Amino acid sequence: MESVVLGAALLEVGAQRTLLATLSTEQVFYSAPHQQVYLAIRDLLQAGQHADLLTVVQMLCQRGTLQRIGGPAFVAGLTQRVGSAAHVETHCRILQQHYARRIVIQAGTELTAYGYDEGRDPLELLAQAQIQLTSLHRSLENRPPKTAADAFEATFERLAQAVQRQGLTGIPTGLTQLDGLTGGWQPSDLIILAARPAMGKTAALLHFARTAALNHGHHVAVFSLEMPTLQLMQRLVASEVPGYSNSDLRRGNLPGGLDQVAHVRQQAQRLHTHGHRLHLDDTPGLSIQQLRAKCARLHSQHPLGLVLVDYIQLMRGDQKGNREQEVGSISRGLKELAKELNAPVIALSQLSRDVEKRGGDKRPLLSDLRESGSIEQDADCIIFLWRGEYYDIREYDDGTPTADTVLFDVAKHRNGATDEVIAACNLRRGLFADLGSR
Repeated sequence: MESVVLGAALLEVGAQRTLLATLSTEQVFYSAPHQQVYLAIRDLLQAGQHADLLTVVQMLCQRGTLQRIGGPAFVAGLTQRVGSAAHVETHCRILQQHYARRIVIQAGTELTAYGYDEGRDPLELLAQAQIQLTSLHRSLENRPPKTAADAFEATFERLAQAVQRQGLTGIPTGLTQLDGLTGGWQPSDLIILAARPAMGKTAALLHFARTAALNHGHHVAVFSLEMPTLQLMQRLVASEVPGYSNSDLRRGNLPGGLDQVAHVRQQAQRLHTHGHRLHLDDTPGLSIQQLRAKCARLHSQHPLGLVLVDYIQLMRGDQKGNREQEVGSISRGLKELAKELNAPVIALSQLSRDVEKRGGDKRPLLSDLRESGSIEQDADCIIFLWRGEYYDIREYDDGTPTADTVLFDVAKHRNGATDEVIAACNLRRGLFADLGSR
């Protein structure tokens, strides 16, 4: 089969196009000589030259591999088995299937060997296996291009849905103005929520998680590298139960004693009834590989509607080197995760201290994102949180009082407009609401 595919490519230009469009790597070929012929064809075409029997032989000769694979007679022999190139695409698909089986066998063999090695971290093994299988899936996925006519009906179906939902096409944010600006958190988008400390980043993240999971029934995964699960739960309970702050619950400041605990438990019952949709993970020092493996496992059980990460600078990347390169690999991994799940991923990010050194109202800028310009490049949406009240600023530019409010500054929006949204907030309880409804 490999000989027939390569022979067809040596004889017909159309078969060459099919070969390169369908088979993305020489590893699809089991035979090492066949791999060398594939590489010669690919490199000739990428250089803008013709690939035929003579030019491929010349390329292999220049590389010093011609005699090693069997000489000109071997290359010429590939064309002798070809009757027609009419079915070359079918033959390429069959080669892909055999390649997939080899990869699965190889991954299984390696995992079996590693499993007996007690010096290896099992979680790291699972992450590596997931990455290997995800990479295989991508290499085998080959979507044919669509014409405008093919996509016409789907486009207007989506438009009709947007009209019916009043422009809300993604996961609701719980804030009407922010929904109006973004259309909700959109599938496959990477959203960066960035701010200096004490601006309410974690509170906002939990608000978005509660809105999606408890109010709208989506399965949501929250990965907190900074705060243990019980502290997250205390914050969530404070958001559900009126009259008590997160600090009250943490210190056990309940006037009614144990009877009041039962009352608070009853008021927070929604977290128990619908909490199975809200997945909390407090693994410290989580790597981007582990994150993707964990999400893949959750997604296979219940399709995830939203993933939230607190926060980027505490994660470990898969690219060792300076910290900027590592954070760059993390941001790329988060964007790839959003595409793999077809779900929005919201990641918190710290800002540099330059914000505090700046005069005036100390409003964040895109250049303040810490440690990597890749975050700005990979993100589909970047939102800064800013509280004028924290800096003793009494009013926003439009005269709105800053007390008990937060400004969501949409500084980058790949699929829409940039603007500012002012929301009411109660950070003691972790509540956010439309400004007119507080």
